[in-house]
Amino acid sequence: MTRSEPFTDIHCHLLPGLDDGASTLDDAMAMAEMAVADGIETIVATPHQLGNNARNSGQTIRAATVRFQRLLDRRRLPLRVLPGADVRIEPGLLNKIRSGEVVTLADHRRHVLLELPHDVYFPLERLLRELASAGLSGILSHPERNRGIINQPGVLRPLVEHGCLMQVTAGSLTGDFGSQVQKFAESLVSQGLVHFVGTDAHGTKTRPPILRRAFRRVRELVGEIVATDLCCRNPRIVAGGGAVSPGCRDPEKFACLGWFRRTFSLEPAAAGPI
Repeated sequence: MTRSEPFTDIHCHLLPGLDDGASTLDDAMAMAEMAVADGIETIVATPHQLGNNARNSGQTIRAATVRFQRLLDRRRLPLRVLPGADVRIEPGLLNKIRSGEVVTLADHRRHVLLELPHDVYFPLERLLRELASAGLSGILSHPERNRGIINQPGVLRPLVEHGCLMQVTAGSLTGDFGSQVQKFAESLVSQGLVHFVGTDAHGTKTRPPILRRAFRRVRELVGEIVATDLCCRNPRIVAGGGAVSPGCRDPEKFACLGWFRRTFSLEPAAAGPI
């Protein structure tokens, strides 16, 4: 990776005390320092919203982001933190986005990070159409770790064709969630179904805020250009409020694709721990 292409992380549970991510300010600062050391320049902080985290209001998240950025600036840590949320899908979501109660990524009202229940998949096409009608794009977080999707992987390509963007977890690509999840994540990348790699960081040990290892793995699989798009350019576009091109990449343009076709498929693997 060239130094002119810093990392941007659009999925990170960095803000202290809001969810199951950083518990204390010291924890959050340790995560920020680790991110900077890894080459991350911008983080969209994404505490959980809705579901079991209904107490995290938009106002709470925005205020916490401002406070944490001021602390980073005082300590001269070169990291930009923007507000966002990891949003559990539930009825009335679009109205909550319109009201500002649900925080979109970087608060630009262009992209919303969507989270399914971990063991369940249900159709998202209607929600995607509703979001699109309001000028919003949905980004589905960590589909490779969702048991319902693992068991029916064919649901993802139609979602991408409907305009859904996909974000896989960095640790999935480096084996942190086991070989089954790693193989599935690599298969999604190889077939052009992934638009972002995010850390989904929750601490310095559990899902740490590091992207470099995943970048290297994506580069090994599909080449430098795609790795840079997934870890640097596309996330940076989202952080800036721009539009990321939806749809599937053309796998014929990927490096090493012949090896991937011989090695991976989108068939579900045997069940295992996530």
